[in-house]
Amino acid sequence: MPAPPNTAPFAEVLADLATDLRRGSCCLVVCDKGWTLPLYVGLKERLHAANAKCGYLDGRVKDATANGEAGIMLAAVAQMRWAVRAAEAEGVIFAIPHLDVMTAVEGGWTSVSREVIPLLYENAATVWLGFQDPSLQLPQLVEKVFTRLYVIETPYRTLETVRPTVSAEPPATPTISSPTDPG
Repeated sequence: MPAPPNTAPFAEVLADLATDLRRGSCCLVVCDKGWTLPLYVGLKERLHAANAKCGYLDGRVKDATANGEAGIMLAAVAQMRWAVRAAEAEGVIFAIPHLDVMTAVEGGWTSVSREVIPLLYENAATVWLGFQDPSLQLPQLVEKVFTRLYVIETPYRTLETVRPTVSAEPPATPTISSPTDPG
């Protein structure tokens, strides 16, 4: 199993991001999708050190039977619904790792995006941390929720082209020996 990616180069960005979130600013992080979880983990450590609570609304449920076959995006919407309406969610910073997928403008409005966008506006006291892959465009209506924008241009993975080595010599033809006739 490969080692988790190193977020140390983003220490200053994570510190600024944690400060903005603690101040109540909704923040949008534009980065390769692969960076979402590692950046959140690094940020969560900083927030916990400052006694700030945070939640990760990724659609996973503890009890798989409770959600049935509804799907991860619908479960994430349900988590967002709870985040903006539950009294115990007050003062919690909520990360939405799939904000880009849930609200992307390609293909038009979906039932998920029609519910997510009003939830982003429903409770002005809710502090959101959204993640967006640069390959997906968010509606301006979503972008307006976020007062701070952080862009991380470092690719999560780099594409390496592998070219097989070509030998200048033609391959040797195999020698087939025939059995000798003792006769």
